[in-house]
Amino acid sequence: MPQNGKDSNRELEWRIRVSPRARYARLQIRPYGGLEVVIPPRFPRSQVPLLVASHADWARHHLDQQQRLLRTIQPPRQLSLAFDNSSTQVIYAGASLEYNYDLFTKFSAQRIVIEAVEQHEQIRELRGWIRRRARALFPPLLEKLATQTGLDFKRVSIRSQKTRWGSCSRQGQISLNDQLLFLPAGTVEYLMIHELCHTRHLNHSRAFWQLVESRCPGYREHEKLLSQSRNLVPDWFLLDLYR
Repeated sequence: MPQNGKDSNRELEWRIRVSPRARYARLQIRPYGGLEVVIPPRFPRSQVPLLVASHADWARHHLDQQQRLLRTIQPPRQLSLAFDNSSTQVIYAGASLEYNYDLFTKFSAQRIVIEAVEQHEQIRELRGWIRRRARALFPPLLEKLATQTGLDFKRVSIRSQKTRWGSCSRQGQISLNDQLLFLPAGTVEYLMIHELCHTRHLNHSRAFWQLVESRCPGYREHEKLLSQSRNLVPDWFLLDLYR
């Protein structure tokens, strides 16, 4: 479990993450989340402050860059989802009329009304809206694809994951990332088929990929798109996720 630390002399704060896969200690700037020190299990924690101090200039430079970027991130006035090609106006109840008003607002039938005033709370409300939207749209599509492919599953859950678009447990429970709403529908359908195939093969063996290809012949292109699609998730969404 990550632990926090601070070097008061250099005004640097960090958190420690123990990684069994790490061969040596290293510093890295977490996306939207500050300085992280990754250490192997046997690395002495007492050495971490010295390690940070020895790279303080590097850390401060990159943290300053990160902070400048974070200050430019604002909650959206219009929420666009590639999954269903929707575009929904966002109304901030605590904002000025000038900020809220435009022609789209005047004539749009569907709006998202955000009651919070603080930016981080506004983003939390928007993420809640995204989660509810995903819970409404994804399970019926997964059921449909399960019927079409002849691949069954036990349960489905919708989460906000940092690194995975989806997963499948040994019990046949499929988890889907709500950020998939920012991806094209065809690629989302492939991801669901991919996870359904894991109900037969809980690995990435040759048999698994043969099953994937039999159910989705164009899977290679979708795999490529998935590997490049993190930049389709907007910064305001990731900002809260990585805090």
